Amino acid sequence: MSTVVVSSGGAGYGFLVDDQGRLHQAGFGPEIDAHMQRLPDRIPPALYPLAYPTYDEEPTRAPALRVTHSDGTTTTRPKVEDVRVVGSRTDILLVDPDCWLEVTLSFCAEDHGVLRQWASITNRQRGVVTLHEVAAASPLLATPAPYLTHFGGGDWAAEWTTTTEALTPGTKVVESRGGVQPHLRSCPFFLLAPDGPPEESGCTVLAGALAWGGNIRFAFERTTTPAIRVWCGHNPASSEYVLDPDVTFATPEQIWTWSTEGMGPLTRRFHRWVRAHAVRDGDKLRPIVVNNWEATSFSFDTDRLLGLIDHTADLGAELFLLDDGWFGESHPRDDDTTGLGDWEVDEAKLPGGLGPVIARADARGVRFGLWVEPEMVNPDSTLYDEHPNWVVGQPARRPRRWRHQLVLDVLQPDVTEFVCGVVDRVLLENPGISYLKWDANRPLTDPGSPTLATDRQANYWVDHARATWRLMETVAERHPEQTLMLCASGGGRVDLGSLRWFHEVWLSDNTDPVDRVRMQWAASHFLPANVVGAHVTREGDRPVAFGCAVAMSARFGFDIDFAGMTDDELAVCRRAVALYRDVRPIVQQGDLWRLVPPDERAALSYVSADGRRAVLFAFQLTTRTNDAGPLRPRGLDPDRTYEVIAVDLAAGPDPARTDVERRLGAALMEEGQEWPLCEPSTARILVLRSV
Repeated sequence: MSTVVVSSGGAGYGFLVDDQGRLHQAGFGPEIDAHMQRLPDRIPPALYPLAYPTYDEEPTRAPALRVTHSDGTTTTRPKVEDVRVVGSRTDILLVDPDCWLEVTLSFCAEDHGVLRQWASITNRQRGVVTLHEVAAASPLLATPAPYLTHFGGGDWAAEWTTTTEALTPGTKVVESRGGVQPHLRSCPFFLLAPDGPPEESGCTVLAGALAWGGNIRFAFERTTTPAIRVWCGHNPASSEYVLDPDVTFATPEQIWTWSTEGMGPLTRRFHRWVRAHAVRDGDKLRPIVVNNWEATSFSFDTDRLLGLIDHTADLGAELFLLDDGWFGESHPRDDDTTGLGDWEVDEAKLPGGLGPVIARADARGVRFGLWVEPEMVNPDSTLYDEHPNWVVGQPARRPRRWRHQLVLDVLQPDVTEFVCGVVDRVLLENPGISYLKWDANRPLTDPGSPTLATDRQANYWVDHARATWRLMETVAERHPEQTLMLCASGGGRVDLGSLRWFHEVWLSDNTDPVDRVRMQWAASHFLPANVVGAHVTREGDRPVAFGCAVAMSARFGFDIDFAGMTDDELAVCRRAVALYRDVRPIVQQGDLWRLVPPDERAALSYVSADGRRAVLFAFQLTTRTNDAGPLRPRGLDPDRTYEVIAVDLAAGPDPARTDVERRLGAALMEEGQEWPLCEPSTARILVLRSV
């Protein structure tokens, strides 16, 4: 018997190899080394559950791996061949000696207590094999009273809908479909608390994330025993993968992190890891953005944009983003039915092209950004007229339109070259652009490609996601100076695999600030504030001061018609920009403390790494109906004295600055502040500075 332990921050897996070479899981959780040392010697390894059960090995439970081999055999019996440890990476090689299939389970220990895991399947047979199900991970957890928190289950404008539920006997499946924008329905993240409902502090909780830009599947299988088998991986529905001889199939990466101190400490560690490893330039501050979409939609001209740029500069914002509608010569992009794919500037709308607009932005000290949707095409376009065979489709079916558009088949080399060339050409012709919003506004239907053999069309779901990643990687490598936002009908792409080539995500097209408080709260369990784009709009008809406060708790921006605002509202926006410039390093790089979960009210705060500064956001979402109790900050230095400035953006600069007091950090955290709000859609921002 041999023992293998893989862990990060003390949490991870403990494996045993029995006399037959089978790999068993003896533990998964925190303090794994101590757990393995406590294992009783009298229990043979074979009595522990298999670490990566294949089809028919555990006949009454779902397998991690199901394969049809080249000779028709449907069972796989892998045995440990080798264990390789190089630095922080561990590879466990298993081989089926009868069917010559290699299964490699890989683990990489990261900083901040994060463990990455994936599986690789290599076909060593003479013929093809079919992979029906391949989990990235399939651990068994000891769970006396398990509670699952998952995010999604909604639709467009309902991303990050949070559900926390007790897991009862049976199998709970959380999955997404659609390929291009799968996370509109289910986000690729979950929290699992083994001993009862998760809390911000004082409980054990596991966070899981699948780094995959395609369809995902999590399955939580519980029997009457106090244990759960968790299946994590790309969604196998309709995507059986045909694997040729001597070819390796690698699953997406499953990312784990544990906490025995609650969700709060877990979040703060995970945010540090995301900023350091999962997002581009995570240590850099993000700009304050103004988007024209809500102000103009498709209806704008040069003068209208110049006016918006002037407003951007006057507010003190830093980047103007021109959204959809700037392109299309033969098929002008005046609505969403035409022009997509024709990436030439519509000079009937913008005489002289983008040059005069970019020049005005540069003259006013404002960066310029542009919207693109390079993976899509309208049938009413020159591109489709010339290349109707470039779209995803199946031979016997007419292409199915969705939002008046079709998906380009990025498995075709000519399409790949075109898509990358679009970005190259736009940036070459307009050197003043420094920000791109990459959008995708329809799901994948009729999956198929002439690049795949007839017996491999089901490979398309996986191959399309990988090809899209190659496009993203190429654009990011060719244009490292560009800030890139990832959008897909809102929050349809929020995974930590795609994010490695982007700086931020658009969380949802739902910008009602009351809904956004709940969405941003949910996303904050995994995504730091500098990754989450949040803009002030008119949606929900909320006060501008409230919308500003909500957006300031993430990556701040505006998407609003300034010409329709009152002088008082514009003054609120200017105050918000000035304050955000001051607190931005704390919001975007500090530690998050969730204080009051969204219900009638909500509150959260960010604290600088040295504990000298903090900013707290308090929101009254509905009319106050009960005694709110005190608002207690967290994460402060108990021995420091803090100057506390209560800012009401709606009240003007003078009243906002007069509400100042000094208190000891310990007193603030123990006694708190009186909850300052009663009316719905109001907010207060507390700025704390050590004195």
